[in-house]
Amino acid sequence: MLHSKSTMTDESLFINLTPMIDVILTLLIFFMAATKLYDWDEQKLDVQVPVVSSAQPLTDVPDDIKLRVSREGTIAYNDDVIDISEATARLRAARKNYPDQGVMIRADGRVPHQKVAEVMSACHAAGIGRILFSVREVSDE
Repeated sequence: MLHSKSTMTDESLFINLTPMIDVILTLLIFFMAATKLYDWDEQKLDVQVPVVSSAQPLTDVPDDIKLRVSREGTIAYNDDVIDISEATARLRAARKNYPDQGVMIRADGRVPHQKVAEVMSACHAAGIGRILFSVREVSDE
């Protein structure tokens, strides 16, 4: 039986990195040259910004409208006591000014559910979809 001796030289144990380094340096030079082409100074460009007559400043997001329902069933819009039709009209006006307007309903715990449902219906009729309920945490005393 013939035994073939395979000899491994020290050179075959190393990976030749020269081609990879050449490619990386070529890409680096390419990207450096390409970015210099797009390095524009805005002050050197003659740009006329459009002018509009209806531009309005940005406004902050308004706080949620507070609707309070007392035990007797009266409704308070922020601090004004109003009826359900007036609440609907005011909610529509608020939503017209700010489409994402929210409402915080704070009802007395003993108020009939029907009255809270009427307030929620007024919010729905005004197109307000974000309705929050104010609750109080039970204390462990």
